[in-house]
Amino acid sequence: MNSQLIIVVIVAALSGVVTSMIGDRWADPSPMIAVVNPSVLVAEQLKRIEPGLDEATIQARGKTYAKRLDDAIAQIAEQYNAVILVSPAVISGAPDLTNEVRRRIDGPR
Repeated sequence: MNSQLIIVVIVAALSGVVTSMIGDRWADPSPMIAVVNPSVLVAEQLKRIEPGLDEATIQARGKTYAKRLDDAIAQIAEQYNAVILVSPAVISGAPDLTNEVRRRIDGPR
């Protein structure tokens, strides 16, 4: 009788662990790999700098842009459950989310 009870407890525990593992896998799927080309985005931003600005203003705008870029990439990584790599690091096969980052940066501020 004791051995049957032990077997029932072990089977119940194992089925609970398996159920938990399956639930975790469905609830938190593996992240996808995606790419962003920050060089293109920074080059676009540099073209927007008006001539004649003083160094302090350029640096302040650069810091603001860098913060918006970091925030946009972090939001997209979370939204898409993605690991974001710079595009030159990936030969092929990963979706490019550069346009999505651009839309978020250029959107409402």
